[in-house]
Amino acid sequence: MCTVTLALAGVSGVGSAIADRQAKMAQYRAQKAAVERSNYQAKQDYLNKIQISAFKDQQKQDLFKAQLNAQSASVTAMEKQRDINQLEASRASTANQLKLQEKVAEAAFEGQEKLAESIRAQGTLLASGMTAGQSSMLTLTDEERKLGQSQAAVDASLFNARQSYGLQEYNTLLSQYSADTQAYNSVVAAPMAPVAEFKTIRPTKMANPEKPSMLGSIMTGFSAAVKTGSGIGHASGSPDLPWWSTKSA
Repeated sequence: MCTVTLALAGVSGVGSAIADRQAKMAQYRAQKAAVERSNYQAKQDYLNKIQISAFKDQQKQDLFKAQLNAQSASVTAMEKQRDINQLEASRASTANQLKLQEKVAEAAFEGQEKLAESIRAQGTLLASGMTAGQSSMLTLTDEERKLGQSQAAVDASLFNARQSYGLQEYNTLLSQYSADTQAYNSVVAAPMAPVAEFKTIRPTKMANPEKPSMLGSIMTGFSAAVKTGSGIGHASGSPDLPWWSTKSA
C-alpha cells in the first residue's frame, strides 16, 4: 500500500509541477510578446515622428529660401527702379536747364537789340541837327525811357523763366522722391529665420518580464504530492501515517 501511495503521490507531484511550469511559461511568453509588441510600436512611432519633424523642417527651409530669394529680387528691382528714377530726374533737369539757357540767351539778344535800337535812334536824333535844346533833351529822355522799359520787360521775362525753372526742378525732385518711395515700399520684408521642430523624445524600452524559476514549479509539485499522499492515507484508514512513512501498512 505504501508503494502505491508513493507512486500516486509522485505522479501527482510531477504532473502538478509540469502543469504549473507550462502555465507559468505560457504566461511568461504572453507577457514577453506584449512587451516586445509595445516596444516595437513605440519604436515605429518614434521613427515616424522623426520623419515628420524632418519633413516639416525641410518645408520650413524651402519656404525660408524662397522668401529670401523673393526679398533679394525685390531689393534688386528697387535699386534698378531708383536708377531709372535718377536717370529720368537728370533728363528732366537737363531739359529744364536747356529751356532756361534758351530764355537767358533770348533775353540777352533781345536786350542787345533794344540797346542797339536806342543807340540808332539817339544817333539819328543827334545827326538831324536839331537845335532846340529842350526838344532834343526830351526826345533823348524819351528814348532812354523806352530803352529802360524794354530792358525791364526783358528782365521780367528772364525772372519768370528762372522762377519757372526753379518750380520745374522742385517738381522733378518731388516726382523722383515719390517714385523712390514707391519703389522702396515695394520691397518684400526680410523673412524670419525658421525655428526647428521640437526634438522627438526617445521612448523608454520596456524590459522583458523575468522568466519563471523551475523551483516554484517544483515546490508546487511537491505540495501537490504531499496533499495527494495525505488524501490517500486518510482514505485507507490510516490517517496517522503519512505517505512517506517507512512502516508497512
